[in-house]
Amino acid sequence: MLLLLVTVAAQAQPVDEADMVTVASADSAASADLSPRSALLRSTLIPGWGQWSIGHPVKAVIFAGAGAGWLWAATSEAFIVDDATTALQREDRAATRNTRVLSYVITAILAGLDAYVDAHLDGFELDADPFANLSARLSVRF
Repeated sequence: MLLLLVTVAAQAQPVDEADMVTVASADSAASADLSPRSALLRSTLIPGWGQWSIGHPVKAVIFAGAGAGWLWAATSEAFIVDDATTALQREDRAATRNTRVLSYVITAILAGLDAYVDAHLDGFELDADPFANLSARLSVRF
């Protein structure tokens, strides 16, 4: 999916910037053009998608794994709800399924919020040591 950097220039003619075509990689273009709202929507729909688009693959794998795990757990629990022998057991399995679906929804919301904050702070520059000028003094008088 990565695009190569391509420069097109005529061999016999001098190279002019107007005659050149440059195609940037998909990762840098996506992270530069991705708005915080778009990252929020992507990661809320599919946990990890917004993080991946911004350029945070470790977070993307963590959120995608958590979301897939909760969906798998809810689906597997949904299949055994009807196999319950008593009404109490059926109620318990349905409650477990619903809790797992809720856990997936919470994971998706957290992934969306994380992607929103990451996209919003993408170009934020932090000083090397923000606590360099911080000092404390303790005075004791007798």
